[in-house]
Amino acid sequence: MEILDNTQKKIIMNKILLKRKMKGAGVLAFIGCVALLVSCSDWDEFKKYTKDGEIVYPGKFDSVAIFPGKERVRVWGTLTADPKIKTAKIFWDNNKDSAEFEIDGGGTGYIFDEIVDIGEGVKSFVLHTYDANGNKSVGASAIGVSYGDRYRNTLSNRRIKSIAYDDAATTIIWDIIDVKLGPEAMEVHYETPNGDTIVRTPANAATTVLPKLDYANDGFLWKTIYRPLAGNNGLVPIDTFSTPFTTRDVPVFVEKELDRSNFKEAFYTGDTFGNGGAGGIDAMWDGQAQNSYGGANFTDIGTGGSSPQMITFDLGMNVDVTQIKIYPFLEWWGSYYVFSTIRDYEIYGASNPSSNGALDESWTLLASGTFAKPSGQAKDQESDADKDLAKAGFVVNVDPDAPKVKYIRIRCLKNYEAHWNNASQGFFSIAEIKVSGMLPQ
Repeated sequence: MEILDNTQKKIIMNKILLKRKMKGAGVLAFIGCVALLVSCSDWDEFKKYTKDGEIVYPGKFDSVAIFPGKERVRVWGTLTADPKIKTAKIFWDNNKDSAEFEIDGGGTGYIFDEIVDIGEGVKSFVLHTYDANGNKSVGASAIGVSYGDRYRNTLSNRRIKSIAYDDAATTIIWDIIDVKLGPEAMEVHYETPNGDTIVRTPANAATTVLPKLDYANDGFLWKTIYRPLAGNNGLVPIDTFSTPFTTRDVPVFVEKELDRSNFKEAFYTGDTFGNGGAGGIDAMWDGQAQNSYGGANFTDIGTGGSSPQMITFDLGMNVDVTQIKIYPFLEWWGSYYVFSTIRDYEIYGASNPSSNGALDESWTLLASGTFAKPSGQAKDQESDADKDLAKAGFVVNVDPDAPKVKYIRIRCLKNYEAHWNNASQGFFSIAEIKVSGMLPQ
C-alpha cells in the first residue's frame, strides 16, 4: 500500500473541495432556473386577473349571529363601512341554497338584520358581500338552527291538575310541565258577558284565574305556547310554537275528597296555637296520626284555658263543602272519648274572612253539634261500637245551602275532659281531618 506524503494529501483534498463547490453551484443554478420559471408562470397567471386593475375585496362581515326560528332564522351582523358594498349573499347546505339582499354600504357602518327561510335542522352559513362589479369579500362563517315539525312533535298541552269553580272567578290549578322543552305560557279562551276573553299566564305560574266564567253553561279552551331554549351562545329563538287547543266542557260535579296537599294553616287573631312538640295544625293532614304526645303528628290545640278555642285552615280553593271528617286521638291507655277529644263543636266557613279575625258576617256556620259516645258508657269504658266510630272518624255533614268556602274554622265548645269533670277546658286534639266537596267529575 502506497503511503501519501503531506503534499499529496493537500492536492487530493483541494480537488474534492473544488468538485463539491461546482456541484453546489449547479444545484443553485438549477433551483434558480426553476424559481424563475415558476415566477414567470405565477406572474402570467396574476396578469390574467389584474389586466383590468388590482384585486378588489369589498368590506366583509365583522360579526354574525344566527337567531333560531320556526323554519327560518334571523341573520344579524355588522359590516365594515364600505360604500362599494351593494349586496350580501348567504349560503348554506354546502352552497346549494342561498339568499341575496341589497345593501347600502355607505356611512360609518351597517347593521345587517334579515330573515331567511330555511328547512329544519342545524345549518352552516357562509356570508359574503359584493360590489357592483361582482367582487366578493372574504367569507364569514356561522352556525344556526331552525326548528320545525321534529320539535313541534315533542310538545304537549299542559295538563290540568284540578279546577276550583266559583261564580266570581274560576281557578285552574296546573300540573307540572317539562321546562326543558321551553314552555312560555298557557293561553285560555272563554266567553264572558263582555265577549271573547283570553287569559295568558306565564308557564312558571301554578294557577290561572278566569274571571266571570259561566261554568254552569260554558266551557273553555286552552293551549300551551313554547319557545325553544337559547343555546350555549345565548341567542333566544325568534318564534314560538303552540300546541293544538284542548277543550274543557261544562263540568259535571260529584262529591270527592279534597286534595289535602293544598291545605295550609291560616292563623287569625283569636285562633289558638298548636301545643309545642305535640304538633302544629298542619299535622292534621300529614297522614301519620301517631299515638305519641312527643310526635309531630298529634295536634293538641292550645294549652288549656277556657272554652271555646278555635283554629283556621285554608282548603286551597273555593268549594261547596259537603262533609268534614275528624279523627280523634287515641290516648296512650287506649281510650278515645277522653281528655282533649272534641265533644261539642261549631264549624264555620268563609271565602274571604275578615282580616281582624272576628267571627263576624264574613263567616258562615256550616255545622254544629256533639260527637257523642254511642254506648253512653262512663269514662274509659268504650264498646266496640264506640271504638269503630272513632276509628272511622266523626262525620260532620255540612248544610247543603251553605255558600262555597275556602277557609274552615273549627271551634271547640267543650272537650271530653270538661264533659267528664264538669269543667270548662277548651283545649282539643285532632289526629287527622278530611274534607269532601263538590268537584268536577
